[in-house]
Amino acid sequence: MSRLLRLGLALVLGSALLIAGLLLLPFSQWMPGVTVGDIPTSAVVNGSAFNRLFPTPGPGEELVFTQEKRGFSQARLKQGGEALALLAISDTTTAPEAREKFRSSADSLKGWPLVEQGQQASALLVAERFQVKVIGQEKGLDLTQRHELLEAFDLPGLAALPQPKGTRQALKPARPALDPAPNPA
Repeated sequence: MSRLLRLGLALVLGSALLIAGLLLLPFSQWMPGVTVGDIPTSAVVNGSAFNRLFPTPGPGEELVFTQEKRGFSQARLKQGGEALALLAISDTTTAPEAREKFRSSADSLKGWPLVEQGQQASALLVAERFQVKVIGQEKGLDLTQRHELLEAFDLPGLAALPQPKGTRQALKPARPALDPAPNPA
């Protein structure tokens, strides 16, 4: 390729990038950058802070982290190579609509609002900010197993996470844990 042709191609590509940048400038608020869901990244807990709060795997189990980003961390709980559950913690600062499903919750676990999402998913809202979720995989988990996994997260540690600048402090549990009513024999 001749030198003149390469120079011409470079100018055409450079011009195209410049024009594309100018055309996309009005849409910059929708593009990735210094915010997460219109929230400054400094106001969202980094996903790596969540990793230590996941349950400790039991004998023969393995916890494999599959995704981590600002405001979110996810892991698969496996046993013998088979996925038992998908576990996740998310900072709902970036998605306030995620908190809405907990407003009408009549159930709680460890004092935090609890919702069931279909046949295989259970979620808690900790400190009115952090959603902790357990989703049964493959053969699935029953309700009791999902709740045991939710309880195995370090929920007090999650509630006590330092709040990034510009956010409110974590709140105590929304209401006391519901104890089963005594059986009137």
